[in-house]
Parts: sequence; structure tokens; C-alpha cells
Amino acid sequence: MTGPDIEALRERFLAYAEAFATREPGQEAHYRLKIEHSLRVLGLAQEIARQERLAPDTAELTAMAALFHDTGRFPQLRQYRTFSDQLSENHARLGVRALLENGLLEGLVPVQRRVILGAVFLHNARSLPERLPEPLSAVTRAVRDADKLDIIPLLLEHLENAPVLDPVVCLGVTRDPVRYSPALLEDLEQGRLASYSQIRYENDLRLLAAGWTYDLNYPASRRIFIRQGLLERLFRTLPPEERLLRLRLRIEADLQKS
Repeated sequence: MTGPDIEALRERFLAYAEAFATREPGQEAHYRLKIEHSLRVLGLAQEIARQERLAPDTAELTAMAALFHDTGRFPQLRQYRTFSDQLSENHARLGVRALLENGLLEGLVPVQRRVILGAVFLHNARSLPERLPEPLSAVTRAVRDADKLDIIPLLLEHLENAPVLDPVVCLGVTRDPVRYSPALLEDLEQGRLASYSQIRYENDLRLLAAGWTYDLNYPASRRIFIRQGLLERLFRTLPPEERLLRLRLRIEADLQKS
């Protein structure tokens, strides 16, 4: 396809995102967190596309959608001072709006624009519609996987090393090494994805992220998750309870099915 390539779009994205960081020095660290996250998600999405041997046009669209997937986080933080959609707006909707209002997709052909906008809009949905057309389905699933594969180590870095939890990054959870929300655990035991609305404690974030393994779409994504040792890190500091051990064993078994 003709039009700007991924490197040109990367420079376009960085110019857009850096403008937020430089205008608000007090929030610069949070903006830069999302800039770096977006670039890592781009790399992970490209790795998934390579391993899964996606068609060249689909792989190109996957990279573009991954780069722009969190475009809405920047106006979200500027307006609401939070990354919590529960306390503000759906950042995927904000992202679609930002892409259109800022001309970030200028020069792309209509089919490219439609797929990228669709993938951005759906990247944070709790579940996807049953029948998505191609290549939107393949692109969206790869972006969702790449997003999760970067968010999990990012969350763990803060939970494991921050003396005080950043309320923006960790969504205002309470630091408590023992407690977790029973309803959240019950959802995971039933094979259901947990919801951000259920999060109260730091252990809820760990359990929420562990449950994301149910929604990894590609074998390559599950291999990356295993290679990074993320399950062991997620469960390392959880209470040594039988229910939690059974959940870990279930997730380990599910991951091996790829």
C-alpha cells in the first residue's frame, strides 16, 4: 500500500505525544510512560506478526494500529489526571477522536484508516464481537495481545519496586499484601476475564493481569508470556492459598495448549 510508512508514522506520533509532555512538566513522567509503552507495544506487535506469518499488508496495519493504540491516553491525562477509564472516559474512544482531529492518519488510504481506527476503538474492549471482518480481526487481536504483554511487566515493575504506589499508574489501588477481591477471583476461577471495576487492592491488579492470559489470541503471544516468566512474577507475592494455587495451575495448563 502507498502512503506514509511505519517510520514516518512513528515520527508523527512522537511529535503529537511529546507536545503533551513538554507543555505539562508536572505530568511529564506519566506522558513519557505512555510514549515508551506505545513504542514497546509496536515492537511486540511486529514480533507477533512475524512469528504468526501475517500477510505483509496485515502486518503493516498491525504495526500502525499498535503504534497509535493509546493515542487517547494523552488527552485523558491532560483533562482528567488519571489513566482510569472508570473515572474519566474510555481512552479508546478518545484515541479515535484524537487520531481524526490531529490528522495522524493523513495520507493513508481509506481501508488502512478504517482498520486502524477499528483496532484502536476495540483494543481495550473486555471482549470482541464474534464476527469481525479481516484484516480487522487479525490486527485487533495482535494489538490486544501486544498491549497486555507490555502492560503486565510495567505494572509489576511498579508493584514490586515502588515504595509508594503511583495512583495514576496503579489506578489508586490500596497497598495490602494479603487482601484481594473475592468476586474478581471467582470470575477468574470460572474462566471469565475480570473487570477494572472490581479492583480495590494491589493483588487485584496481579490477578486481573493473570486473567488476561485467557484472552491471548495468538500462540506467539503465549510463548512470549511464558518466555518473560510473567506468571511466576504475578503469583510470587500473592497469599499462599489453595484457591490461588489452583488458579495458577489452571492458567499454566491453558498456556501450554498453544
